[in-house]
Amino acid sequence: MGEEEENPNSIDILPDLLEEVFLRLPTKSILKCRTVSKQWRSILESRRFAERHMSLQKSRRKILAAYNCDCGGRRRLLPESRFEGDEEIVYLHCDASRPSMTCQGLVCFPEQDWIIVLNPSTRQLRRFSSGLNDNFRFGIGFWKTFSPLKWAMGFGREKVNGRYKVVRMSFSFRRVRQEEPVVECGVLDVHIGEWRKLSPPPYKVDVGRRSACVNGSIYWLHIERLHIEKGFKILALDLHKEEFHDVSVPAMWLTRLTQLVNLEGRLAIAKTTVGPGWILEIWSMDTEDKRWSKTYSINLGHRVVSPSRWKRLFTPVAVSKQGNLVFKDNQKRLFKYYPGTDEISCLSLDTCVISPYLENLVTLPIKPSHAHPHPPNSDFKMRLSRCRLVLDHLEENEEDETLYQRVLRIGRGLAMAMWEKKDRLALVVLLGGSLRNLDVVWGVTYKYNIFRR
Repeated sequence: MGEEEENPNSIDILPDLLEEVFLRLPTKSILKCRTVSKQWRSILESRRFAERHMSLQKSRRKILAAYNCDCGGRRRLLPESRFEGDEEIVYLHCDASRPSMTCQGLVCFPEQDWIIVLNPSTRQLRRFSSGLNDNFRFGIGFWKTFSPLKWAMGFGREKVNGRYKVVRMSFSFRRVRQEEPVVECGVLDVHIGEWRKLSPPPYKVDVGRRSACVNGSIYWLHIERLHIEKGFKILALDLHKEEFHDVSVPAMWLTRLTQLVNLEGRLAIAKTTVGPGWILEIWSMDTEDKRWSKTYSINLGHRVVSPSRWKRLFTPVAVSKQGNLVFKDNQKRLFKYYPGTDEISCLSLDTCVISPYLENLVTLPIKPSHAHPHPPNSDFKMRLSRCRLVLDHLEENEEDETLYQRVLRIGRGLAMAMWEKKDRLALVVLLGGSLRNLDVVWGVTYKYNIFRR
């Protein structure tokens, strides 16, 4: 009775009920709700909530593409997406010529001397040192800087603890007539920001070729130079145990235009056959029995490739709910294949597709991040001033600030009226229905300590 007399107007909303409400909000609103109270923040930043939110986003899968710009400005998503057919494409402000790796909505940019990890959904960017020993001898002379083109890279998430990790391996010949390469192998735990050395893999993998992360393991492809048709291997690294192991391979012959991809949660081999009868062949491995099966064999022919084009690489991107395959080529074109009718439609002629995209609310650590390595010199400022996206963003922030003040002023009276009526639950339900009203909830609760403990 004493506690009720001290605070007779207080009500408690169960955390499970709050979590269900938060799961139905857009990502931008969830990020603002983190600032309301410690209780809300603990719920929204928990691993349980992030995984539940990401599982719901799988049915709303999008495609991430690069808004190609070399201004050097901050990497972030454009505020508006675009539809190509029935595929929603979100654009990331970045330099499309730089290599990148993705895993469940996070993007990793290996750069010279730095490893950058970005969560586009939360706009968190963390920068880590390249680590290990950067003084390696390759052929003639010393190569003293880290270059992603000289390494076999990988980026993924382990299944047990949900940690994101970056893996890199180098295979260098430092002496003349050296038979076996010198192996340098390490893993970066993004959550603690530290590099650890790994035991060397059992054999060399192809440097510069893209890897794939599936179910907590990273996979690399190795093709024998002397036996391209038959000699190939797949190396896997379990990110939790941090141990290498071999993977069975299907009975097929490969070409130089063969690559590994994650296709709807399965490890897949995509092979482009060059010639008069262009064919995109896709094999996928079952996650349970580890057996391979051919899932697609698409005759591209004259529908996609002209006879005069010989340097075309086709990569599967995603599978729609109807079972249609979305794939791209290395000429910025995006296609969709309809297996039922054996038709191919061109969705876009100028889209730098990066990967499938899921909104991910995982929180990146703050402590191990480093400052931007490039000072804002005159050349950087000039390139940044020419970026149309940066200029539009500055104008947008000024308009948003004025709109926020106006909405907050109108909504404050309504919120305080319901507060005086002792109906806090109705206040949350009423004001939590839209993005604009959530701005009011955020401002009012912060100013007047509503629901704060």
